[in-house]
Amino acid sequence: MKRRPGRLLPAALSLASLVIGSLFAGAGTASASPPGHDKAPGATTTTRSVATADAEAAGVLSRAERVAKLTGPGSTSATDVRWQVKATDLGVMWDNGKGEILTAFGDSYGNGWTGPGAAVGDQATLDWRCNLVARSADHNLADGMNIDSMATDRPGHAKQVLPCKRVDNDELTTIPTAGISVGDRQYMHYMSVRRWSSKGGEWFTNYSGIAYSDDNGENWVKDADARWQNDASFGNKFQMAAMLKQGGYVYLYGTRNGRFGDAFLSRVPEGQLLEPGAYRYWTGGDWVTDSYAATPIAGAPVGELSVQYSRYLGRFVMMYLDDPGGAIVMRTSATPWGPWSGKQVVASGADYPQLYGSFIHPWSADSNSPYLYFAMSQWQPYNVFLMRVRLTGGGMTSGSPADFDGDLKDDIVTFTQDDRADAYVARSTGSGFDGREVRWNDHFAPGGETPLTGDFNGDDKDDAVTFTHGTNADVYVAASTGTSFETGRKWHDHFAPGREVPAVGDFDGDGLDDIITFTREDTADVYVALSDGGTFGAGLKWHDDFAPWAQFPAVGDVDGDGLDDIIAFTQDDNNEVWVALNEGGEFGAPYKAHDHFAPEGERPRVGDVDGDGKDDIVTFTGGEASDVHVALSDGAVFGAGLKWADYFAPDGEFPYLGDYDGDGLDDIVTFTHNDLADVYVNLSNGTDGFVDGSKWHDFFGLAGETSL
Repeated sequence: MKRRPGRLLPAALSLASLVIGSLFAGAGTASASPPGHDKAPGATTTTRSVATADAEAAGVLSRAERVAKLTGPGSTSATDVRWQVKATDLGVMWDNGKGEILTAFGDSYGNGWTGPGAAVGDQATLDWRCNLVARSADHNLADGMNIDSMATDRPGHAKQVLPCKRVDNDELTTIPTAGISVGDRQYMHYMSVRRWSSKGGEWFTNYSGIAYSDDNGENWVKDADARWQNDASFGNKFQMAAMLKQGGYVYLYGTRNGRFGDAFLSRVPEGQLLEPGAYRYWTGGDWVTDSYAATPIAGAPVGELSVQYSRYLGRFVMMYLDDPGGAIVMRTSATPWGPWSGKQVVASGADYPQLYGSFIHPWSADSNSPYLYFAMSQWQPYNVFLMRVRLTGGGMTSGSPADFDGDLKDDIVTFTQDDRADAYVARSTGSGFDGREVRWNDHFAPGGETPLTGDFNGDDKDDAVTFTHGTNADVYVAASTGTSFETGRKWHDHFAPGREVPAVGDFDGDGLDDIITFTREDTADVYVALSDGGTFGAGLKWHDDFAPWAQFPAVGDVDGDGLDDIIAFTQDDNNEVWVALNEGGEFGAPYKAHDHFAPEGERPRVGDVDGDGKDDIVTFTGGEASDVHVALSDGAVFGAGLKWADYFAPDGEFPYLGDYDGDGLDDIVTFTHNDLADVYVNLSNGTDGFVDGSKWHDFFGLAGETSL
């Protein structure tokens, strides 16, 4: 996956040098830094009937930054010393299902490599390997990703895992393009490169295929049947790939050989990955058996690509090289098949010359952190770097109760969600949040889990709850003592698995908060597990069609009967709001409660801002205006959207609702989550605005933490 120079190769060059590529001429400029609070947030009574209709889709807040060098001399794992990997590229990542990330690299070289680019150096000691596989269990990516082991053929030497002939115009190299695990088996998609073109960014393949490993990537078998043979005109649409596991299927995204074609989509049941006849190809409205009938889901030019589900955005994310634009770009979608948003630049060749490759770290995508980590290559120094980009949005949660000491004033909490897994609380004084480094728990909700809060034992003090997700899908509660959270105890052993979205509410009206999960996708089921004060009961289906795919689910007592209902913000072309009222043991038929509120990119929330006992809806527009709009509940539907504040929670900040001064009216809070880590509050006046905006804390909730 390299560019080729537009020149003839001297006859004296070795076979290895045939993979050498040209320099990457990137273009573009870095974006401005994210906005801060240039003025104290204030209120306005300016009105309008709907929330901002032209809000940008959630995506990139700022250009990517380099975290650490992943391979070669000076890398976090010293791959040149430990495995004789001095130069390599790509870095295709996937979760092996056993607590590790597997990473596949492309053409790689040993101690004889001198660069620049591939295959340059002492041919006797160049040690060319067409591909490699590494393993990592590192969850803390802020300082880089440590490689723990590599597939080896002798101590201290990474081995080539897929054979390649190394014969130009036959099979020059075999390069990994995607990987995934199903059960205990690892699968790697690869391409057999016939030759490089004299045109940069172009090459020609014999076929693409899938190999598998049953020993965690140490040894691989190329399946002879699982192949997509290229045709005489090199027009097969699935020569490079990205792989995504979703809803019992593996989605295979494909492009033609080279970096200038469209992207296409197919899917196959998880258990039939090695059976080409089981694949179905997306035509834009149907799944068919003919791969040539597939229609583009992303228009050219699409280079090597990666697709993951972002828990933070609540959407699928696609990243790839836009070769002519000299940039890594990102697109988002509510579903695996689209429609996909427009391109947003993630990394520019102006900042990182000769960049290519953009392989998303799966654990980073499946987290609550605004940072999305990915592997990116640069032709010079022909090595791989761990990068990260900060996203806009704010996660698929509308918040949860936060009165931890029972004084009727909501407090704030932040979960570090890293190796420390600490939880810090700052209690409300009514006019500010007290305490700077008050740790309430030293191990709760590590990375990848979803922490929330609620009064689960009925003592009038809100507790902490965390959902582990994954296959175990355990739920732990740490009860509040008023000054700390107790040690977490398991309250449920299977709830909100995978990519489901959990929330908290009182669904039976007994004064104990319960848990709920939205399965989303096509099933769109809603399950509730009621609290008995010491555990959560069995998860029972309370609705079978609510908040599918990327709709934003929320909980609130819309009609004021003491039972929490469910709310969905569609955040699509219509931007509607739907409600299903709690009928005691189930949610009733959904109905439209607002016809235009909280478009995609805005952050909807639910709370009682006028103190009438009925929960209202609030949206934070972000963007340049950063307005806050409210639609009050009349017990059944929500009224006109009115602007209650005109500068609050710009992009990159985390806003929520809570009664922070204890007057019975929900106010707004925002965590800046930047280097300043400020917390601002605007108080509700109960009628038409959030007023008296001021800073309530000057250091709380760092970037990457989950704050509520």
